[in-house]
Amino acid sequence: MSRMTDTIATGAVPVPATRVGRGHLRVFLGATPGSGKTFAMLREAHDRRSQGEDIVVGYVETHGRKLTEQAIGSLEVIPRLEVDYRGKVMEEMDLDSVLARHPQVVLVDELAHTNVPGVRHVKRYEDVEDILDAGIDVITTVNVQHLESVKDLAEHITGIPVRETLPDHVLDNADEIQFIDISPEALRKRMRHGNIYAPEKVDTALANFFRPGNLAALREIALRLVAQTVGRARGAIRPAPESVLVAVNGRQHSGTLIRRASRLARRFGGFCTVLVVMGRHDDAADAGRTKSKELAELLQCGYIEREGRVPDTVIAVAQELAVQHVVIGQTSHPGVRGRLHRGLVDRLITQLPDVSVHVIARPAALHRDLPIAANDQRPDSDMLLRALHASAIRSGLRVYLGYARGCGTTVAMLDEANRRRQRGTDVVVAAVKTDGRARCEVALGELEVLGGPNAPARDGIVDVEALLRRNPEVACLDDLAGVDTQGRPITDAVPRLLRAGMMLVGTLHLTDLRSTVDGMGAMLGARPANVVDDAFLDEVTELEIVDITPSLLDERLRRGEIIPASEAALARAQAFRPEVLASLREMAFRILAEHTDRRLVAYMRDRGIESPWEVKPRVMLGVPPRPGMEDVIASTAALAARLDGKMTAVTVRDRKRSAQEMQLLGAYAALTHQADGTFVTLYERDPASALTHCARKILATEIVVTRGRGRRGTLRKMIRLLTDVDIHVLPTPHDDTLG
Repeated sequence: MSRMTDTIATGAVPVPATRVGRGHLRVFLGATPGSGKTFAMLREAHDRRSQGEDIVVGYVETHGRKLTEQAIGSLEVIPRLEVDYRGKVMEEMDLDSVLARHPQVVLVDELAHTNVPGVRHVKRYEDVEDILDAGIDVITTVNVQHLESVKDLAEHITGIPVRETLPDHVLDNADEIQFIDISPEALRKRMRHGNIYAPEKVDTALANFFRPGNLAALREIALRLVAQTVGRARGAIRPAPESVLVAVNGRQHSGTLIRRASRLARRFGGFCTVLVVMGRHDDAADAGRTKSKELAELLQCGYIEREGRVPDTVIAVAQELAVQHVVIGQTSHPGVRGRLHRGLVDRLITQLPDVSVHVIARPAALHRDLPIAANDQRPDSDMLLRALHASAIRSGLRVYLGYARGCGTTVAMLDEANRRRQRGTDVVVAAVKTDGRARCEVALGELEVLGGPNAPARDGIVDVEALLRRNPEVACLDDLAGVDTQGRPITDAVPRLLRAGMMLVGTLHLTDLRSTVDGMGAMLGARPANVVDDAFLDEVTELEIVDITPSLLDERLRRGEIIPASEAALARAQAFRPEVLASLREMAFRILAEHTDRRLVAYMRDRGIESPWEVKPRVMLGVPPRPGMEDVIASTAALAARLDGKMTAVTVRDRKRSAQEMQLLGAYAALTHQADGTFVTLYERDPASALTHCARKILATEIVVTRGRGRRGTLRKMIRLLTDVDIHVLPTPHDDTLG
């Protein structure tokens, strides 16, 4: 079975190729519990067994979900190991039995799980390592919040501790990573239907971890992570790597700083080093340093301990390692300690002129979503379900996005239609084109097709008037790049159908989107007959990607499951070339991440949440009306692009501008817009207060400034005023201009 390797790079040296004889690791990655990872893993297991592979269940956690139990079906299950722990019998995967059975493939659920004391390894991923070393392939599952590098970020967003984590290098070594997507709206519906938790736990879950903002934020983190992974795996051209030094004292917030620096190093493709400046020697300090060292090892960071004055030590180590970035934390202490910290920032800015200095903001009090229940007494589950059902959106546009033909969008749409029909919803398939593909025909099953089996709907053509007369609760529209019976684009009819109160479930291929067609051109082969404008995505209520790795897509192509086998050779030379598929897949993840981000920001503003979440970097640059800012704007735009973020350039008009200054600002605004950024003019006398207010308004995650003696007072005031917004001081430019 051929596979295309996907890796998540750390800031460390590249991971060597998989050893001969070692098993392959395939990971189903989800953003949240309940996304369907285990179900997808079991479905693949049945498919692979039907193709003759020897596959067993090493450990699958059903959590009492009937659908998951049914999905195991007739798969061979290795009996679990029973371990007596504190008077209770606990069950774990029987590693020795798996190794003795030695199948071709073993399923191992919940990769971040911590084993009960008394078994061979502390963590389940260590069990998996033994299985892989034995030459057995492993298919496993994990949620993004369990990755060590994003643990603090997930906790900050959700306000809920992450008890179990997984070193990022475990995913670095994965041969394949497939993302199992579900929109926040769909996940909450799944929760209401009792498919995730027992009824008595639904209200607590929906009011806490499963709040819409949490789900959207975690989803966006996962989408951007996978997009970066795919980009690196396909060998995309990237700037030279940049290394990071993070200085900590080993106390309470050191873990947060280390993780932030590790994420920064990942984005810059460089190596992260943790520097602990030794202070007092007592049990608490020694324990803190031990934790910092352990975390650095988990994140594959370098680790250095030094004694001495903090500024001198940080500067000396930064110069020794020739790093491009230094990360320090922001103090919340007044008085002498606060002044000493400000002195550290000043020293770093002065004595490391060629290094970016990042002052990581102190966290504000968590501004979490309000619970659904406004009073102290929670409603019972039945009451909550009725309230949620009553408030559910009756119409909307839900779209399954595939990055290429054959990803499975049609099957996903029809599967949803069947689930809705089984719950008593009036569903009609208004357009579908199966081309005789067995999977699609099976999924179509007994669903009602608009107009019957010989109607235009069976050829993927929508009869809009007939659909309006039929007026179902849910209408399925396969391939939104298609046309209606009058030859008009289906997308033109969508607003009218939504106004009629229908819920529309459709499919869309990235290769039919205008930006993709215009950007990739001849690489995709012949231009499609109909192209969908990117602006149409703004009308989409829920957008989900149906992900599949390029290697599995290629297998479907070779088996004739996508197009006739006679056309496969040409397709593999054009749109189905591995490098083209990898580019399309990365593009699809980024498009979906942007769509998720727009909805998340709207949600946060509706809820009055002003503290930014480090989900999408939002870089704000202060731009004064001085000559020489062109390079600063260009470099900041490049920084935002490299971070997969957005740039906003801001100028503060605290007095009347001269004609020359107005001309400069006009040129800077034009340059900002050319770089796909936003230019904002503020009218206030106090630049620090104006920039601080603007940062909160646009949910900026960092403010970029350049150096200059005359502006350190403004910089100090911003550091004092801001929480949850980092200050990034750029290296000294060739002249002394400052933003």
